[in-house]
Amino acid sequence: MERRGSALPDAALRALAREVILRVSRVAEVPEAQLLGQRAGRSEIAALCDALLSADEAAAAEMVRGARLAGMPAAVLYHVYIAGATRMLGERWDRDEASVPQVIIGAGRVYGILREMREAFLTERLTAPPGAHAVFASIPGEVHGIGITMAADTMRQKGWDITLRLGLGHDALVEEIADLAPTMVGLSTALSSSTFAIARLIVALRVRCPQVWIILGGQAVAADPEIAALVDADAAAADMDSGLELMAAHLATLNRLAGR
Repeated sequence: MERRGSALPDAALRALAREVILRVSRVAEVPEAQLLGQRAGRSEIAALCDALLSADEAAAAEMVRGARLAGMPAAVLYHVYIAGATRMLGERWDRDEASVPQVIIGAGRVYGILREMREAFLTERLTAPPGAHAVFASIPGEVHGIGITMAADTMRQKGWDITLRLGLGHDALVEEIADLAPTMVGLSTALSSSTFAIARLIVALRVRCPQVWIILGGQAVAADPEIAALVDADAAAADMDSGLELMAAHLATLNRLAGR
């Protein structure tokens, strides 16, 4: 969620910060009365929120690492500790107790922490071989789904289990993918003008599904190989063969993480 050159203006950064806060806050599933029993009380959550807003760039990440090393399960780390601090960050923003630049930085730190913790979230979820399964989806706002439909059919012919989602709006697509809980998501984009929509979607998916690995494909990748780095995709493929190789390599990594 970093600014790269002038590609993401302040308005876009504010929107992405709001996306992080909204999505992470929604995963706080443990009632407040149970927080102390979950080893993440309100004082600890408030301290983490303070660290997200502090001048020390590494303070919040170090607190999360410390909680993890102390034995806090990944589910509690995400649903209670990080989500609680993120929701508190949004509340401070709404009450004008934190400035817009502070909140943008804080939300960026949350995003970075979730990226760093992805392996921990993933290894605790892997109880069976993940298999060759992925969700393929079109970018909200783009009307052409022929390319990704053909890609899904090609992958199925090669033995992959592909769930295809087309024509969904941003919120609906994020929640649909969260419900499916995949380890891999393939996004297709034909338009370079969709950069912000892609970045917003990837931010939402990363904070809603911390384990997810995202590959970007489509004509926009062929036209601009740098687009994947700009929107924080894990990989990009301008053609089916290279996309299949990248996904197969990631599947092998998943199986190693699962000890298989």
